[in-house]
Amino acid sequence: MQEKKCNSNTLGTILSKAWPGSQSVAVDSSGASGGLAIAWDTQAISLTDFHANNNLIQATFHIIGTNIHGHLTNVYFPQDAVNKLALLNTIARINSTRAHPLWIAGGDFNMITKLEERNGGQVRLDMESNHFKDFIQNN
Repeated sequence: MQEKKCNSNTLGTILSKAWPGSQSVAVDSSGASGGLAIAWDTQAISLTDFHANNNLIQATFHIIGTNIHGHLTNVYFPQDAVNKLALLNTIARINSTRAHPLWIAGGDFNMITKLEERNGGQVRLDMESNHFKDFIQNN
């Protein structure tokens, strides 16, 4: 389970009632921005080697009882283009040292790959979409 805009104390309380035995890693939000969490069933999945900041949590996973290993990334991208590109570069740098080829990423990227995907909001530069497409292809 991945969640954004969360508080680690509230998450711990909810998980202890709703999902006993689960484990979580959270980065608290700072005002109205950031805040992420990953929660998992420790009998099914092992997560290690965490990298975390206000906009991402990344970990290495192993599905217990299998030979399946990979990397999991939960993101909540900022709105401004400069910080978006900086976060793409941070994730690419972390991914350059991945021990396993399988990578699962989820969350809110606040970006699109084609202008046809746009649904409201301000028009962003095509450059942002091109960087995102390059990031997807290279990672």
